[in-house]
Amino acid sequence: MTAAFGGLEAMFGAFLIWAIGRELDPDRNPGAFIAMAAILPLVYLDYELSLWTLAFVLMATRVVNRTVGNPVRLGDMAVVLALAALAVFRDGYSEMGYVAGLALALDAFLDRKRTLNLVGAMIAVAFSMWNLIELEGDLRALLLSAVEVMPQMALYSALAVLVLGVLHALLLGRVHSVGDATGEPLSGLRVRGGILIAALAGLAMLTEGEAGLMAGLGLYAAILGVVLGRFWPSGR
Repeated sequence: MTAAFGGLEAMFGAFLIWAIGRELDPDRNPGAFIAMAAILPLVYLDYELSLWTLAFVLMATRVVNRTVGNPVRLGDMAVVLALAALAVFRDGYSEMGYVAGLALALDAFLDRKRTLNLVGAMIAVAFSMWNLIELEGDLRALLLSAVEVMPQMALYSALAVLVLGVLHALLLGRVHSVGDATGEPLSGLRVRGGILIAALAGLAMLTEGEAGLMAGLGLYAAILGVVLGRFWPSGR
């Protein structure tokens, strides 16, 4: 039973990584499969993916880029907030509330009718602020202590992947994909925003030191996969 549950968990984690890769580059499929293929050996070696946090990154990215096509509904916001709360209080990533707040606020900025998002953004930010109060620590001191104990090569490698992700966002050309539900063309600006949200989530995971780095390997694999996917031969 335990082995079966572990297998299902691994499959779900691989799916989340593939799905994040598709969100980060809707026009190119190879990047998502590269990311999933890169993480599968680690899953085989019983590496534990941070499933709640990966699910949060997926939903936060979707809030901004709207690959489904429809705007954020109250139920969608509730899911994002619930996943953000799990990432903050269960998985221990204190800054994920800020990431969720930024995603909701960015969506409201790009669509001025989504004013309710600002309420959700404030709730998400409150998660991170409350968690920091519970830790009774100074944010700067906590960040420095986490980074100081992390292997420098691993830290620089993760930061390099995040920088490549940001460059991918900046160099992204015209987006040709359409929304899954509406069939309307996706906004290039929103897709870029979604990539930046994922990169910020990856940066937030680094604040937990080596443990955060290891738990975030799936996200870094997704970002690196979509960057490498840009150089994959296109069928068009």
